[in-house]
Amino acid sequence: SSPQGHTKKMNFFKVGKYFTLVDMPGYGYRAPQDFVEMVEAYLQERQNLKRTFLLVDGVVGLQKTDHIAVEMLEEFGIPYVMVLTKIDRASKGLLLKNVLEIQDFVKEKTQGCFPQLFLVSSLEFSGVHLLRCFVAHVTGNLPTAEAS
Repeated sequence: SSPQGHTKKMNFFKVGKYFTLVDMPGYGYRAPQDFVEMVEAYLQERQNLKRTFLLVDGVVGLQKTDHIAVEMLEEFGIPYVMVLTKIDRASKGLLLKNVLEIQDFVKEKTQGCFPQLFLVSSLEFSGVHLLRCFVAHVTGNLPTAEAS
């Protein structure tokens, strides 16, 4: 939404004829009142859901609400990926601290999380290409080189 962090409903974006991207509201302090019911129902009932991307603020790192979201995804057996956003706003030391904490958390506390953490900045566009390639791969839209 504009401003950021104020999305109240799920927004569906058709990406060509290849797949649909669903932008869900955040689950932090600005979460809509019906957030849990809306998101749980969608995640449990969506049979063709390929992957869920959990966006974590690169400046603040994992929060209590992120842990709750991870617990829900783990409980439902939904494969997911963590994306560290706003990496341009964090100092290198803070960013490294947050990356290491998330990597340890994923290794020790998760079963369904893809082990690779994606670091992105929408302002500098860093990491976005790799994340797009991953989305294309997960959705079956990344051409693979033929073995010769």
